[in-house]
Amino acid sequence: MLTRRPLFLVLCLILALVFPAAASTYQTPESKALDNIGTFINYFESTKKRLPESWDELDKAWGKPLDEAFPLVLPSRRYQLFSSPLDLRLDEKRSLHLVAITRKPMWETTSTGDADETTAFKGPGRYVLYREEDGNLHYQWFDESEIQRLWPSTGQALPVPDDEPERPWVMEARRLIMMNRVGIGIAIAMVLVGIAVHFRGKRRERAIQQARKNERFGFPGK
Repeated sequence: MLTRRPLFLVLCLILALVFPAAASTYQTPESKALDNIGTFINYFESTKKRLPESWDELDKAWGKPLDEAFPLVLPSRRYQLFSSPLDLRLDEKRSLHLVAITRKPMWETTSTGDADETTAFKGPGRYVLYREEDGNLHYQWFDESEIQRLWPSTGQALPVPDDEPERPWVMEARRLIMMNRVGIGIAIAMVLVGIAVHFRGKRRERAIQQARKNERFGFPGK
């Protein structure tokens, strides 16, 4: 028979699943693509002694369009490539030498634990591909509010936004998260119904016991 303490613990567990803790970042198709593209731009620069001037030039050097190599990301459509790096000033002492940036704010998936299970989102924000002092390229995520605050230091306008839909893995994550939360919602409803039935049964049982006592001692029923 259900008791209050187990029911309370069940509810706490379900609510923890519905409202997960703050999420941490993890590898996504976007970050993996940027990692590969950054490595290839490093190779291009080492052989050509300059940065690529366009996505078309990178496509030819790669051997096929990068949008075909990374169809989920579509880098040439979603990213602005800079042939001369832009200096994005972070503070008085630090700047990033930008080589590419997401054209418009996006949402990205995140993980809530070590198992890398997609259960949350971060954003809106943008990825930037930047060059370190040693010449190597790396990517970094910035929330859109931070981009808006820092971007004027480049002296240029933000790229024209693309018309591409939301990333497919983000849409799929939204669907799975919604299904998960609907399932948890149903589970919560079932627990609440169980609680109501349990306590209704307890009240009825007490009422029956009281009625029997009244009959036994000759008290009139209420």
